[in-house]
Amino acid sequence: MKLNHKIIIFTALTFASACNPSGIKIGESYKLGDIPSSILEVQDKQDPFLSGLKVEMTDLPGHDDLLFDRAKGFGYASGMDGWIWRLNFKTGKAEQWIKPPVNPAGMQYSDQTKNKILVCASKLGGEVYEEKNRVGLYEVDIETKKIDPILLDLPKLEKEEFEKVYSFSAMPTFSIQDLNSSNSRPFSLCNDLAVSEDGNRIYITEPFERVDAAMGSGAVPEAIGLYPHGKLWMLDRKKDTISLALSGFTFVDGILVEKSADGKEESVVFTETTKFRIIRAFLSGKKEGSSEVLFENLPGLADGLERDTNGRIWTGIIKKRSGLVNIVHKNPWLKKLILSLPQKILPISHNTGILVIDPSGKRPLYYIMHDGSKIKDISVSVPFEDRVYFPSFDKTSRGLYSLPVSSLKIKD
Repeated sequence: MKLNHKIIIFTALTFASACNPSGIKIGESYKLGDIPSSILEVQDKQDPFLSGLKVEMTDLPGHDDLLFDRAKGFGYASGMDGWIWRLNFKTGKAEQWIKPPVNPAGMQYSDQTKNKILVCASKLGGEVYEEKNRVGLYEVDIETKKIDPILLDLPKLEKEEFEKVYSFSAMPTFSIQDLNSSNSRPFSLCNDLAVSEDGNRIYITEPFERVDAAMGSGAVPEAIGLYPHGKLWMLDRKKDTISLALSGFTFVDGILVEKSADGKEESVVFTETTKFRIIRAFLSGKKEGSSEVLFENLPGLADGLERDTNGRIWTGIIKKRSGLVNIVHKNPWLKKLILSLPQKILPISHNTGILVIDPSGKRPLYYIMHDGSKIKDISVSVPFEDRVYFPSFDKTSRGLYSLPVSSLKIKD
């Protein structure tokens, strides 16, 4: 055990009478194992971030997600300053474009025409918001810049189930028009989303349910608590309903929709970020209502997910896993004590990285962990054309970061 880990635990023990100030729910003991050998076998021995990283549009602040539309010459970034930024590839400049009521996070085009953008918007830890500024799903009309709320409230659920996956036919489903103050609650944290090919169904991740939920530093207590109250919701725009697709997972974050051979939506792949896992959940087909662990004991916190044109899955490893995490999750009695300490004294790794997985979701193709000297807190890896772009979820970050895909030794 490193010395700073011993200091943290000793300090916590000296405050044994301290309470859990935010009322964070504490999960059961969870033992983390060794990093899978299959991932270590594809680790790059040379760090491409040290020599090949391109930084452009240096007015762009730290951001959570990216969208591109090369045909129109634009890109969009969900900035940590509260704005959606527009990236102009013709001029090489980035500019503040639209400001949602709260901080933008995951983004996707509403459909294949790319005329509108769906954006999850949530509070950011350390920031103050007016009560009227609501967390939820919004839609931006690119031409008019009009922003409309799509979903701000969610159904109250009668019971809490753990690691529950629903098939399409069994999903608890609610009419949005029937939601009211007695049977609904505000969206806690709208984090990421995926859209069906026809644009009718939107899958939305809610990592945890808490009144004062927030991204960034506001999510750190949940990472410590490791309580399984993450959910995936499915909004059906055609039917105007909201359905619960899965519940009782830990910090449901990045999301991808997968189709069966006949083109129907069959499953979703999502990151269980703070549990260091990637999961596939089956919504239809022979395995409907079940889930499988694709990866566990990941080397760090897997955040957002993207697929490239070859079907490969890309994820950002926003933070490297630390030895303290292993100790704390194995000994939940420590958690209330740790939660009583200032976040700034907790040992947090500067290392960040990426992981590339084959189209089946089961075989690692590439892995690198960077020391944080060139880029910090990679929230997702976004492949586009011959480059891969890296949103940096760090307030001090400046610029649009990318590497040539050819510079990565991907083992196809």
